[in-house]
Amino acid sequence: MATTTSSIYASYTQQVAIYVGFPVLIAGLIGETLNIIVFMSLHTFRQNSCAFYLLIMSCVNIGQLLSGLFPLIVMTGFGIDWTTDSLFY
Repeated sequence: MATTTSSIYASYTQQVAIYVGFPVLIAGLIGETLNIIVFMSLHTFRQNSCAFYLLIMSCVNIGQLLSGLFPLIVMTGFGIDWTTDSLFY
């Protein structure tokens, strides 16, 4: 019984990582890219010092998505463990 429940939870976790993780990743990348475009293109934002910090924050958020959420999706959703295959990671 415990093995069956455990395998059900593992399968559920894998499905949630795939079907929730990818939309969050894609929406986050699109949103942060649009933030960067807005903060770089509008003249009003280029003169504001606060916009510079928001621009840097958008770049950091993209880095966090690609270095935190994407490996989590790959490891949890697809079972590919990059820590055993890569010398860098």
